[in-house]
Amino acid sequence: MSSDQGSSFTAADQTANDNKSNQCNPNNAEYSGHQLGYTGTGDKADLDNHANQLNPNNSNYQSGGSK
Repeated sequence: MSSDQGSSFTAADQTANDNKSNQCNPNNAEYSGHQLGYTGTGDKADLDNHANQLNPNNSNYQSGGSK
């Protein structure tokens, strides 16, 4: 976008956006890409927490949207 269109997207925003894209790119040598699947420790507390985060009825992990 050109600056005459009133865009508030700055060079810092573009850098942050590029970095996010690079982190998720498995072909980027600087980052290994994001892990596929669940990569927790697998102990009981960890698995219980993971299950709670996926549970839409758990009030500790509900999104901030309207209810």
